[in-house]
Amino acid sequence: MSEFTTGILYPRKYEPKVIHTLPKAKQPFFHKRVNNDWNAFFLQDECIERAETMSFLLGLSSHYVPLLWFHDSEESGWGFRLFDGGTETTSATISYSLDIELAECLFTKRHPEVEQIDEFWENEQLRLEYETILDQVVRSEPFKREVLKGISRFRPHCFGRFLSHKQIAQLRSLFDIHVLTEVEEETGGSVLYDSVDLFKEILGIEEMVWVNYAYLASGRKE
Repeated sequence: MSEFTTGILYPRKYEPKVIHTLPKAKQPFFHKRVNNDWNAFFLQDECIERAETMSFLLGLSSHYVPLLWFHDSEESGWGFRLFDGGTETTSATISYSLDIELAECLFTKRHPEVEQIDEFWENEQLRLEYETILDQVVRSEPFKREVLKGISRFRPHCFGRFLSHKQIAQLRSLFDIHVLTEVEEETGGSVLYDSVDLFKEILGIEEMVWVNYAYLASGRKE
């Protein structure tokens, strides 16, 4: 089973106000201490799909409580949304499947006779061609543009209420499109796939792993 983590983090100094307000969410929730600096709560509406959930978060943040919704899916990607002062101030989404989607699109244009992508794995020539396309995609401008779409609303200064100047500078560097998409020639990897761990390290929320509302509701031990 792959990891799926999601929850709403906030600086611990706001704990009394959050604890007092959480029942107004009008849905089941869990609340826990993450570490000395951060707490988190976990709503049944984990992905903020209902208007009532959004209204609650905006309302709570309007009382000077910054709220960071964070999600990390090992298979598909990760992201965050920051609520502060009654508005959503910044957000970002990093997808792990953009390169594959673009590569498959190019491959199927060249080989319309291949109905299922899985079919070419048994054909070494086609498989090598696909791997070449994939290698080209991660170095291409279209790929960078797609990644850029996911971070277009990233505003590092919005973290200023609870992060230091050094941390904000680190975030700014992390979300630089060239840093995210630069390919390491020896390994073929990039910061893009390590970015969630770097983000967590910068904010000091490394403990946010393998935890979400459904997991806590199941009663399993962490």
